[in-house]
Amino acid sequence: MENFNVGFASRMQEVVDILKSVSELARRVGVAYPTASKWVKDGAEPGAENLIKIADAAQVNLLWLAKGEGPKFEKDRENNQKDCYATLSNPLSVNTGAHLSESSCDYAGRSNEIYAGDYAFIPEYSLQNSYEVNASESNVLCTFAFNRIWLKNILNVDPQKLSTFIIKDDSMAGILNHGDHVLINHDKKEGGDGLYVLRIGNNIQVKRTQLKPNNQLLVTSANKEYEAFTIDLNNPEENFEIIGKVEWYCRKI
Repeated sequence: MENFNVGFASRMQEVVDILKSVSELARRVGVAYPTASKWVKDGAEPGAENLIKIADAAQVNLLWLAKGEGPKFEKDRENNQKDCYATLSNPLSVNTGAHLSESSCDYAGRSNEIYAGDYAFIPEYSLQNSYEVNASESNVLCTFAFNRIWLKNILNVDPQKLSTFIIKDDSMAGILNHGDHVLINHDKKEGGDGLYVLRIGNNIQVKRTQLKPNNQLLVTSANKEYEAFTIDLNNPEENFEIIGKVEWYCRKI
């Protein structure tokens, strides 16, 4: 894009990180979602009135937002940011055993202070039936903190498009078990090869999918008690929806 303002787009992304989503930015400023999205993705610069509204919504300095000059926050805001820092205890400092010490590991000389802004807080929604697919804040059970650099470099995902939920069926037993937490990428709804979260009727389940010729999607389960079936993506049924792709999971041992 010829007039793409990289610096402004970067600062707008920081604003989105503060407000948690582009949707919230649009709501706070009073503009349509595509308009707010262009500020962030395309570096499009808003008019003076909206610029002031953005700075007010995110509680950032107007000069920093507009030109990248001066501090990001007012002094009192900077002081409040101290509350976002925490010091982690070193698990190797006690009971390390004879063969493990700080001098022989990566913890040596490393600061244990972390900043909350380095983490994306991904909501866990209640998604056990079709009525809860379009989850609102009232459906949030808790949040999980994921390091933003890890999400970007390892998973290559947008934190704003992620959510988690708990497996509550046995269709993928042996791969994903009852009680496992899965990380869903809602940006991937086109279907393909891998593990996907699907709406089948009123049930939300994870299935293995495989894209076949003529845009046919084969849906299978790890549990042989569940029969495989095929969905025509050119003309999908009303009781079927691809919610997103499973990018990661965790399990209690």
